[in-house]
Amino acid sequence: MKLAVIGTGYWGKNHVRVLKELLEEDKLDKLFVCDIDPARAKEIATNYGVPYYTNYNELPSLDGVIIATPSITHYEIAKKFLKEGKDVLVEKPMTLKSKEAEELIQIAEKNGNVLMVGHIFRYHPAVVELKNKIERGDFGRIYYMMSNRFSLRQPRKDMGVLFALGIHEVDVFCYLLNKEYPDAIFATIENYIGEVEETAQIILYFEGGIKGYAFESWITPVYGKKRELIVVGSRLSAFVDYLKPNEIKFFDSMIESGRVATEGSYIVPLEYKEPLKEELKDFIECIKTRKKPIADMYVGKRAVEMIEKAMKSAKEGRRTGISYF
Repeated sequence: MKLAVIGTGYWGKNHVRVLKELLEEDKLDKLFVCDIDPARAKEIATNYGVPYYTNYNELPSLDGVIIATPSITHYEIAKKFLKEGKDVLVEKPMTLKSKEAEELIQIAEKNGNVLMVGHIFRYHPAVVELKNKIERGDFGRIYYMMSNRFSLRQPRKDMGVLFALGIHEVDVFCYLLNKEYPDAIFATIENYIGEVEETAQIILYFEGGIKGYAFESWITPVYGKKRELIVVGSRLSAFVDYLKPNEIKFFDSMIESGRVATEGSYIVPLEYKEPLKEELKDFIECIKTRKKPIADMYVGKRAVEMIEKAMKSAKEGRRTGISYF
């Protein structure tokens, strides 16, 4: 099993760190890193004791690649390796255009490649536990979900918060409800200091009146860094702090038939599993067994489509319906 990480920026470095652990656990045999910045490539390679390259066209024979380069490059790099018959894990967003995502899928289907997308929250212990409880019916009827991602940081130049942050929410909401798409999307965006949107509000409308609300912002200084998910049901509700991956807070609350009652709350500890490590273990297992990834290429394409529709909604000032998907 020979893998390479292409791109050693923030997420690329994390991929290298976790893959080095898996290398030491004998989950793979060879690991290479690649970055167009020679100094950065050498530094990462030296820190982790692996070979490095500065041109991905010069990489040796591989079983798979992890693409953690700037999003605008995902399409071309993934296309090259898929055409060569390699298995690919590409960071989210899969591409910046759904038509490009569709083309990658067609190549992967034709060649029998594994094409996986880095929707890491599908591997978050709290999200996995929430999904299990929802599917068991523990929540009763789901009323709504709400997610907030707040911070104060310099906005990115290549994309706004919809593609950078909101793409997590649209995927997680659909994943928890076992839906491929919502029935409709409504979004608003604002750019106060730059050319890309620094804040966005998204509403996903699902069958049965269920809604998913998401608020994304890079210019909210009052909370520090906040990443949270709330699920409200008729018999049970839950709060997840994504920055505390080993616990969920549940609320025994009855909200139905015109009656509201609560029996208190409690915290359930979870076995800690680093989401990125679970994601990479899934990729390696898919290469070995050819099983379907939890975050497969169709998941990646649908997420891009939903963000495109959110942008369309924000531009037109109206809800985009299911007929648009």
